[in-house]
Amino acid sequence: MRIRLLAALAALFAATGAARAQAPKAEPTVEVRLRSVNDLLDKAEYVAGLGGQEEQVKQVRALLKQLSADGKGIEGIDPKKPFGLTGTLSGDVVSSPLTVMVPVADQERFLAMLKDRLEITPEKADGGTLKAAVPVINEVYLRFANDYVYIGRTVKDLDPKVIPTPQAFFLKDDGSVASVVVRFDGVPADLKAFVLGQFEMGLAEQRRRDGPNENAAQKAIADWASENVTSGFKSLLEDAKELRLRVFADEKTDDLSGELTLTAKAGSTLAKNFTGLGGRKSLPVGIVGTPKDAVARFTATAGVPEGVKKDLGKVVDAAIVEILKDVPEEQKPVAERALKTLAPTLKAGELDVAVALTGPDAKGHHTLLGAVGVKGGADIEKLVKDFAKDFGPFLGDAVKFDFDIEKVGAFALHCVTVNTMPDDAEKLFGTKKVWLATSNDHIAFSIEPDGTALKAGLKAAPAAAPVLALDVAFARLLPIVGKDLKPDEVKALLKDTFGTESPAGRDTLSVTVTGGDALVVKGKMKGKGVRLLTGLEQFKTK
Repeated sequence: MRIRLLAALAALFAATGAARAQAPKAEPTVEVRLRSVNDLLDKAEYVAGLGGQEEQVKQVRALLKQLSADGKGIEGIDPKKPFGLTGTLSGDVVSSPLTVMVPVADQERFLAMLKDRLEITPEKADGGTLKAAVPVINEVYLRFANDYVYIGRTVKDLDPKVIPTPQAFFLKDDGSVASVVVRFDGVPADLKAFVLGQFEMGLAEQRRRDGPNENAAQKAIADWASENVTSGFKSLLEDAKELRLRVFADEKTDDLSGELTLTAKAGSTLAKNFTGLGGRKSLPVGIVGTPKDAVARFTATAGVPEGVKKDLGKVVDAAIVEILKDVPEEQKPVAERALKTLAPTLKAGELDVAVALTGPDAKGHHTLLGAVGVKGGADIEKLVKDFAKDFGPFLGDAVKFDFDIEKVGAFALHCVTVNTMPDDAEKLFGTKKVWLATSNDHIAFSIEPDGTALKAGLKAAPAAAPVLALDVAFARLLPIVGKDLKPDEVKALLKDTFGTESPAGRDTLSVTVTGGDALVVKGKMKGKGVRLLTGLEQFKTK
């Protein structure tokens, strides 16, 4: 019986030891990946070509070719393989392990390059490494393995059991030119506390300098902002899990793009905030829609977290009191009513807005359509009507109000004719009319001759909305921002950029921010959009 028990215990300890031995090692705090020299040159030539500077990259390519030798790469560096970097933060940040991976085609040629061009002569060191004296950090160690040279701060950092293999480190090629991964859970708690402390001290010092010159409203706003910025930064340090940044340049699809993804620890405050930003629907986004002829379109749908919102009302009230102090006594009743009517919207801490500029139509005119979420829209409508009644006679023929023209669902439609509208604006929109639509929760508007776009939008249902979205079509924007250009010059710019093909879909910039499981920021710009803007700048400097 005793023998069986001892055997069982031995087996248990053996299994435990094996489990410990097989436990996955901690991932690096920071990882950086960079494409090969050949790929970087191709990407650089593409990007530089968008601005007409590709010749400079060709010169660099020619120089590197002169430094190359068959089978020995560029001064020993393999131009076909990617570069890498890993770092693991420890309590002693200065001595934290950091390893750089440089692909090597020929070890002897690489060492000769260090000696001949950089005056660095590595010497043999422990564990099969080489030690080299370098400026600033005094010395580094090198290990040649896996067709790479690993460069680290200490011999221990280059232990063959520790250094990543290229096969594993570069296993997944996502097509990015460069990528960075930061794992927040790999940052020591002491370092996080130190960074937070320095951040708080900086804000406190700023408040100490600014405080004596602030009025009550400015102080309330600054204190509220300072408190919540500190809280948000603390949450980022403590709750963030991983940050990934990727940059792309694709000459085949003519896309320049980037993507940043921030994830949070499950169940954390930050994770809940990210979730709260996802899955939203917005009536303003539905009203504006996604018009195919959009020159530019912008939407923003977000709300401050409940913990931040609790003191927002006090800040708004303090601001109103301070603003009214500077208003002449005879104007205070009007100003106070206006501010208090808008206060519920400000105190709600919700942002729900969408706006789009579309066109041109067959007559060369554009339409501006937008909508925004409000609190107490009926009170805002009454405020405008009362102001028009009280002050309309003083405006004379400059502005004409026509209220309650018709009803579209929950919205009342109004029209304001601005006879003093600037000539450029009237030329752009082909009208002096501004259309307004009001409900208790939203206000929508348009600048167009007959309100057609606004009426159509008011019939839309709420649409899925990201935290933020921005879309721009530069070919459509060109005649507006380049209004000093002659029509023939505009045509020449478009032809030089797009040839005989349509610019549609080939001239765009798009930026989106989304919530949900993670906070994701994406940006993409068509290369020909860059080329068009470069051409416009060249025209302006002629």
